[in-house]
Amino acid sequence: MNLIRAKRRHQHRFLFLIYTGLLILCLECGKKGPPVAPKATVPPAVKDLKAEVIGDKVRLTWSVPKKGDKVFDGLEHFGIYKYKSHSSVEMCPGCPIPFEHFADIRLEDTEAAQVEGDRIIWHDNIAADHRYAYKVIVYHRSGGVSEDSNIVRFETKANLGGPPHSQLE
Repeated sequence: MNLIRAKRRHQHRFLFLIYTGLLILCLECGKKGPPVAPKATVPPAVKDLKAEVIGDKVRLTWSVPKKGDKVFDGLEHFGIYKYKSHSSVEMCPGCPIPFEHFADIRLEDTEAAQVEGDRIIWHDNIAADHRYAYKVIVYHRSGGVSEDSNIVRFETKANLGGPPHSQLE
């Protein structure tokens, strides 16, 4: 009789351990499914990028994206992308512009750019006899990235005895 009770006790302990283990495995990991990345906030794109050539510099200006009457919350920085080629180099029609990341502008960085009201003003050096294109991308602190801004393009020409002049598009 003691032998039968001992076997049943061992069976009960064994079953208890198995059920406890299964319960822990089922409840330990939380919701089952593939991992999901945190949602990133996508900031609005810059839509009013403008370029003005002044001597051997270009002045880029654009509006800070807003939500209602306030600056869009969580903006981390603006990425400026630039394309530069000599005037003698022709681009194929319909080919994408091979932009390169050129600079990052933060709203609080008054040395890199000026902030006048809700407009950012940034200057870059340019050379005669070159084609240029610029675009701006907005980065959010959550990792979200805006679509590209409008693209501004211009070409500088050599001007004997004076600064280069330009043809803005």
